[in-house]
Amino acid sequence: MMFIYRLLYFAAFLLLLPYQFLKRASGLRGKWFMERAGKYGFVLKKPGSRHTAKDDVSVIDTAGKPVVWVHAVSVGETVSAVPLIKKITEEITPHVVLSTVTDTGQNTAAERLGRVGKVVYMPFDTPACVRRAIETINPDLFIVMETELWPEVFHQMSERKIPVMLLNGRISDKSFRGYKKIRFFMKEIFSKISFFGMQSEVYSERVIKLGARPDKVHTFGNFKFDVMPSKDIPDWATKMPQPLIVMGSTHEGEERLILSCYNKLKTEFATLSLIIAPRHPERFKDVERILISQHTEYQRRTKLNGTQSDVVLVDTIGELSSLYGAADIAIVGGSFLPKGGHNLLEPAFWEKPIVTGPFMDNFPMAEDFFETGAAIQADSSDLCETLRELLKNPARSAEMGRKAGELFRKNAGSIDLAVNEIKTILKNKIAYL
Repeated sequence: MMFIYRLLYFAAFLLLLPYQFLKRASGLRGKWFMERAGKYGFVLKKPGSRHTAKDDVSVIDTAGKPVVWVHAVSVGETVSAVPLIKKITEEITPHVVLSTVTDTGQNTAAERLGRVGKVVYMPFDTPACVRRAIETINPDLFIVMETELWPEVFHQMSERKIPVMLLNGRISDKSFRGYKKIRFFMKEIFSKISFFGMQSEVYSERVIKLGARPDKVHTFGNFKFDVMPSKDIPDWATKMPQPLIVMGSTHEGEERLILSCYNKLKTEFATLSLIIAPRHPERFKDVERILISQHTEYQRRTKLNGTQSDVVLVDTIGELSSLYGAADIAIVGGSFLPKGGHNLLEPAFWEKPIVTGPFMDNFPMAEDFFETGAAIQADSSDLCETLRELLKNPARSAEMGRKAGELFRKNAGSIDLAVNEIKTILKNKIAYL
């Protein structure tokens, strides 16, 4: 099966490479291509190795401490990986490498990790690129976040007796249906994984049905419960007129929906204000055009001044989780259209009443929020009325926020479980191969 996979991957690689290369800013293309080819500006040197410094490559002596390679494809996975990485560096080893695929993942990692660990692009999943990356990073353990499957990486790790962990694992309904059609291949891929730490029992059952050994599968909970936003709510957000609605991680079509509701509610709640945070940075300009077309007075986050508008378009990355702290009502985007929804836990951390759309497939724990009254589901036809009722009933909003906070605290601690398992695997590597 690996032969067929390599042929298919290489064909797709040749087809997509020119587009992927050219879509990036000219100053980023060289770094992106070299790192995706598995060539980094450093080497992690193990005791006894003969690596020597070169002009363009620095040699980092690991001094006998283990090297942990963590992979997180994009922003969401990176946000979940950051507290895990920080805990690994505090309790196990300073030598952690985080790889991502997307540029936004790179930016989020650099912003949140600072000087902690190394941040690189994931190599292309070809034999040569993966081999170069492994020989450079020299990992003792490879951790993949959620369910990012890299058959060539897993294959080569297995050949080198390097354990592979899948952490914060999840398999959506759509992915599960697709994977079942190639279960024979999934079973082969899963055989290379030493440990599965899944977000929920539902996901644990799915990964077993796809071929994972039951004794390797464990339910840890969702790492996002352990993602603690900065306690510092941005000053500009706290100064916005109250009540304040924050709609985060919006997708195309959702901005028009919330603006329509906002304009209707503004006639009843004169001091109502709104923050809109699009999910993808490439849509900042599109959302700005929508605001202009609807004659809405607004300001971009990056251009705020002393005459702040009642509507702010967030055109930055990594600020949303703290902005929820200023909200009176939090709306989670990606849920009013069939996008699967986004993270309820960031507003829950701040004990805010949460409103979502009907499409929360990617977040199974959403049912717990709805059943306990910590969140409300609405659709495009009744969102305005739902918001009106919450604005008119602060006591109900506060009670929803309290329940959301309880749910957050009840399910925290999954990262501690994962770190303990990492310690065990590094101590007893052979038993996990």
